Amino acid sequence: MQYFTRKQFWLLGLIALLCVSAGFVVGYYSHITPSNSYMGIREQDTSYKFIHPLLAINRIDMSIPAPVYVPLLNKIKDFIASQKKVGSLDSASVYFVNYGQKTGSFALNEKEAYAPASMLKVVVMVAYLKKADSDPSILGTNLTYNPNVAEELQSIPFESPSTLVFGRSYTVESLIRSMIIDSDNGAMNLLISNIDPNYLNMVYRNLGLQVPSDNSLYMISAEDYSLFLRVLYNGTYLSDKNSEKALSILSQATYYDGLVAGVPSGTVVAHKYGEHVVGSGDQVTSVELHDCGFVYPAKDPYLLCVMTRGKNLAGLTETISGISKLVYGSVVQ
Repeated sequence: MQYFTRKQFWLLGLIALLCVSAGFVVGYYSHITPSNSYMGIREQDTSYKFIHPLLAINRIDMSIPAPVYVPLLNKIKDFIASQKKVGSLDSASVYFVNYGQKTGSFALNEKEAYAPASMLKVVVMVAYLKKADSDPSILGTNLTYNPNVAEELQSIPFESPSTLVFGRSYTVESLIRSMIIDSDNGAMNLLISNIDPNYLNMVYRNLGLQVPSDNSLYMISAEDYSLFLRVLYNGTYLSDKNSEKALSILSQATYYDGLVAGVPSGTVVAHKYGEHVVGSGDQVTSVELHDCGFVYPAKDPYLLCVMTRGKNLAGLTETISGISKLVYGSVVQ
């Protein structure tokens, strides 16, 4: 029989304690790992036999921010609270991912749904560029602007008029540029009327998103909308050439009051805004304003998506530009 000294018993007890502690730590982190783990979003096209293309990596729980961005997130929360206090804002959602040296992400109220309005023009562009991957000639196809398209535009309340001219033909690529850069609704309607709806809807299905219905107002969250932009930056849905083309066109957008207003002049921002107005006649009861895109400082390109709802456009514009300013300052400094 082997006998142990008091010192040996003490050592064995310490080892046992360490083992128990290690087991607790492993068990604890095993428990929280799922909330910090990642899942893939894969293309839903069933024509493939052997592959299932990966389009984006999605964090399951964006409510746990990267530690380096906790101070920034707190500043954004305080700013949003101040905007609500003065009556400029009813609701705001923020989705942020840094793709540069300071890699990290955070989100706030990212699952609340809004009416994306003109931001869905990005989906139309992506659908056409997807077709152009296999048939580049489509971008040079001429389409003629006709009264039927214009009448559809005029039937929508608060819709902005188009700069297109009746009877004039435009190439698909020039229409895409007008639709995105100037947010021209006539260009969008003409493009939609000349593409198979199933092909357009495939963009939503491939990203695992709900397909718009003619019978109800389409709603989407900041988290879900970000997918349309992330697959462009990652080059995972379109060819590299057309992914680059899409972001280049987005970088020429002439809307300067949202994300762009919050960064120094000359900073490249590839983005799309959307404005949704609810009301009757001249009476506006609610306004939504959103701006989502990539900001390109010298070292740390990042995705920022801000979606807002309130009573007046000026207050929402101030909210988006204010959040953009806070984010840029944190990332660059």
